[in-house]
Amino acid sequence: MKIQTSLALISLTLMIAGCASKTERQFISGCKTGGIDGNTCSCIYDKLEDKYGEDGLKNNLYTLQQTESFQMDMVNVSYQCMKE
Repeated sequence: MKIQTSLALISLTLMIAGCASKTERQFISGCKTGGIDGNTCSCIYDKLEDKYGEDGLKNNLYTLQQTESFQMDMVNVSYQCMKE
């Protein structure tokens, strides 16, 4: 029974991870490389995506010159998520 439960949990985890967009996976990977835990990275991404939408966030992340307001949003959201 324990093996079945473990296999079901692993399958569920893989299915959830597979649902993330390429942008989200790249953001979280880069965030974790910076020494932040995965839950905080996911929180940051989710809050920024809520504000900017998937396409808006993608455009802001992949530009050579991010706006000052986007940078401030990223800092503020990061602090919020680290407190949670």
